[in-house]
Amino acid sequence: MRTSATVSGAKKHVVILGCGWGGFRLARVLDKSQFHVVVVSPRNHFLFTPLLPSTAVGTLEFRCVQEPVRTIKSVNYFQAAATDIDFQRKAVHCSSVYGKETSATSPKFTLQYDKLVVAVGTKSNTFGVPGVSTDEENLTHNPSGTNKHNLFFLKQLEHARSIRNRTIECFERASSPFTSVEEQNRLLTFVVVGGGPTSIEFASELYDFLSKDVARWYPDLSDKYKIVVVEASNHLLGAFSENLSRYVEKKFAKRNIVTLTGESVNKVLDNSVVLNSGMCIPYGVCVWSTGNQELEFVKNLGLELDRGRIVVDEKLLVKGQDSVYALGDCARIENNPLAMLAQVANQQGKYLGSALNSGKDKPFKYKFLGSMAQLGTFDAVAELPGSAKMCGFSAFLAWRAAYWTYSVSITNKMLIPMYWFKSYWFGRDISKF
Repeated sequence: MRTSATVSGAKKHVVILGCGWGGFRLARVLDKSQFHVVVVSPRNHFLFTPLLPSTAVGTLEFRCVQEPVRTIKSVNYFQAAATDIDFQRKAVHCSSVYGKETSATSPKFTLQYDKLVVAVGTKSNTFGVPGVSTDEENLTHNPSGTNKHNLFFLKQLEHARSIRNRTIECFERASSPFTSVEEQNRLLTFVVVGGGPTSIEFASELYDFLSKDVARWYPDLSDKYKIVVVEASNHLLGAFSENLSRYVEKKFAKRNIVTLTGESVNKVLDNSVVLNSGMCIPYGVCVWSTGNQELEFVKNLGLELDRGRIVVDEKLLVKGQDSVYALGDCARIENNPLAMLAQVANQQGKYLGSALNSGKDKPFKYKFLGSMAQLGTFDAVAELPGSAKMCGFSAFLAWRAAYWTYSVSITNKMLIPMYWFKSYWFGRDISKF
């Protein structure tokens, strides 16, 4: 076991677990002349999650929506998974993510800290449905994130890449003269489980890809695909206003996207999902995006949890600890719970960095910046601060402008519009690699 002791000198040693919206923003904001900053994460990049569905069909390329952690100046990074925290000794135990070892036998090391920030996020929630399980915390996990090759989560770049390859594979297999009509219908059925923004944006991106690019490159299959969205509640985008929700449902109906609201998945078989009504839907690709649940790592820390999230005070300090903070999806402010949103984590990371830099401990205040969901090219819905609501082309422009603005690097600000232009005028790439 290799141990990294606290750095000598006046600098405080700050260890950040996770490089999502909260951890990445905090690492950028912290004053490196005051703090020795260490980031620990199994993934060596920050992921711009709002644009992730676009990469799953090739509207954007994967490198457009990520930023390496090592581009943050004066930050030490370890590609590893935190396995335990000794709060009394102020030590974080970590395991290597490389090799075929399990977390129990892989090489380990320990990091000492003066201040610790837990920003590890969450994993996909399966709600205990038989036949589907999350593989996200395993060091040698399936790229789909699940226990199946044709059932995918959509939280990481590897998930989007797997969906993209599987989609192309389904069309190549369906175009084979050896494929039966029944098998062809199964391969070209795409099931999306969940009716939140990620599901709706993916279904919309998929529709654009199938109706435009597939129609061009697979003309014999252009009228044989089917998209099915399964949502347990009575409406899609339940967190949005009723008017915007109905707008989305009408838009999907015009596109012949089958919307099954009030339905939930009862079990998942090898090539089909069975709904609570008894309906069985064979599929070639199933994307599962039904919300989040806490990591086993968080559950095993021995901290006070509220609905699986670490309880923190209004200054993001973990309850019962004096030098441990938590933010983002894995944290829940006592008496003021906030939604699991990128903008929440981003603002918390900025707040905590500024608070540690200045030594001031004013309470964190969240500012709602709006909620948006893209519905494909030239269409979107948006709820802005106050009571403003938008849909159609104006909302689409707002969606693209907002997410282009929030891109974290100049490189991505150049790449994103370039690929938007390329996919619109020249189509999406259909290569499988």
